[in-house]
Amino acid sequence: MKIIVVGCGTTGNLIIPNLKGDITIIDRDIVEKKNLNRLIQFTIKDVSKPKAEVLGKKFNVKYKIMDLDYSNVKTLKSDLIIDCTDNMETRFLINEYCKKNKIPWIYIGVIGKQGRVLLFNQDFCFRCIFSDVKGLETCETSGVDMKIVEKTCKVALEEISKMNSRGLWVNGEWFKVKKNSKCPVCNGKFERLSGKKENIVKYCGSSRYQFNGNYDFELLKKRFKKKRDWFVIDDFYVFKERILVKANDEKEAKKKISKFIGV
Repeated sequence: MKIIVVGCGTTGNLIIPNLKGDITIIDRDIVEKKNLNRLIQFTIKDVSKPKAEVLGKKFNVKYKIMDLDYSNVKTLKSDLIIDCTDNMETRFLINEYCKKNKIPWIYIGVIGKQGRVLLFNQDFCFRCIFSDVKGLETCETSGVDMKIVEKTCKVALEEISKMNSRGLWVNGEWFKVKKNSKCPVCNGKFERLSGKKENIVKYCGSSRYQFNGNYDFELLKKRFKKKRDWFVIDDFYVFKERILVKANDEKEAKKKISKFIGV
C-alpha cells in the first residue's frame, strides 16, 4: 500500500513510526529548538535540519522536502493520504485532490485540548463539514495538549488499520457525517487545484516565514559557495523554490528577504 504522509510535526511524529507499507513523507519545515518538547522523534542534534529529511532517514522511508501546493499536488498520487499538517489551507488542497482523484485520506487535527479524526472514503468530503474561513485558532495561538495528541493519533491509527470511517471523532465522541448538497467541492469546483500561493506565509508555532517568489537559486548557491539542494545562511534556509527566514513579524521578514535577494 502506497501511503503519503503530509506533515512531520506533532501528530506526524506519532503516526509515521507506526506505519507499514510504501511510505513517503512530505514536509516543508525545519526543526526548531523551542518545539522539541512536542516533537518526540527529534533531538537537539536535529535542530535546523529539515523535518522530512530527519524522519525519512530515521525510519528509512522516502521523503520530500517541499511546500505542497497546486503546482506539485500530483505528488500525492497514492492509495492513502494521511494529513498531519497544522494548517487548513493545505487540508483544503488535499481534500480537493483526493475528491477529484477518488483517493481516501484521513484528517488528524489537534488544537489546544481538542483532537479530531475523520477518515474520508465515502461520499462526503472535508469541505462538506469545514467552512473556508480564516482567523480560526491555530497551534500557535492555542498550543497543543500532548495527552490529547496521543489519544487522537491512537484513534487515527485504528481508522487507518480498518479503513472503515466511523464518522468524525472529537475527544472521545463519534459524530455522524453526511454529504452537504451545497458543497462546492462535491459539486466539482476545485479552487485550490488552480489557485495561487501567497508570497509570504507564517509557519504555525514557528518563528519562520516562507517566501515564495522569483529568484535564481543557482546564482545564490554560487554566491555562497554551496553545493546541496538546500543550504543555510544566517537566518535563511534556501531551497530551490522557496526561502525560509527567521523573523519576529511579517514586516521584518520582508525586509530581510529584500536585503538578501533584492526583491
